[in-house]
Amino acid sequence: MSNCVSGYVARAYSEGDEIELIQLFNRIYEGFAGFVPRTPEYWRWCCLSRPDVEAEGIVIVDDGKKVVGYGVVGKTGNVWELCYDSAYNGEEIVSTILEWAVNYVENAGGDSVSLNAPASDQLVRDMCSRFGFAETQSSHMFLSVLDFPQFIHELLNLKKEKLKDYNEKFLIKIKNSPPWCEGNVAVTLRKGNVSVVEGATDEPGAVVEADGPTIVSCLLGTRGLWKAFLCLQLRVKPFWKSFKILKLFSLLKIKDPWFSPRADFG
Repeated sequence: MSNCVSGYVARAYSEGDEIELIQLFNRIYEGFAGFVPRTPEYWRWCCLSRPDVEAEGIVIVDDGKKVVGYGVVGKTGNVWELCYDSAYNGEEIVSTILEWAVNYVENAGGDSVSLNAPASDQLVRDMCSRFGFAETQSSHMFLSVLDFPQFIHELLNLKKEKLKDYNEKFLIKIKNSPPWCEGNVAVTLRKGNVSVVEGATDEPGAVVEADGPTIVSCLLGTRGLWKAFLCLQLRVKPFWKSFKILKLFSLLKIKDPWFSPRADFG
């Protein structure tokens, strides 16, 4: 099934399309915190293999040369993924996807359509309003860190360029750490080189102490770092190193907006 809309062609998914779909998804969503890079295998698992998803429910919009948008629509009414290239006519692309979604769900016997989109995407918000969608508060997301040393290491590597002038050796002590976590994370920064190991270290220049949720929420940007420090939820010893260590932690803080499409959830 396919139809032409003002220069764009809307059609259903065919085997092999996922290669171009994941390239578009990764390019459009890579700037969001919570971004999970798509691979063909992952996309087939989280989208195509869902019990309520069939090929006819995956709408692909192209301009005759390349894919400029797509939507993964389940018979239950969930739009598991919606992605479009804003360099093209976003209004036309998104309205085509939404119209396809509504018609598909109605034909499948459903009575509602729901989707997630970044809060900053005003175009999708406007198009949804035009189609009669009601906007609701987004669902809460709960995160758990299973490997603290790896978590800290990845954050440090992301900000490596900003850490060139840091020569520090410090210990992060995680209070009330879960059973799978040793409770101590030793960090060494030397001229841009990063070392993170589980366990205590000899003669650390500073010790940062807080419980796991406080550390994670401060680094993910959901809790104020300085507020946690002033409320004694996060402590630095010796005290005179507080400013330097907290400045380092503020560099690591994730400032990107958060977004996860429905397809990333179970």
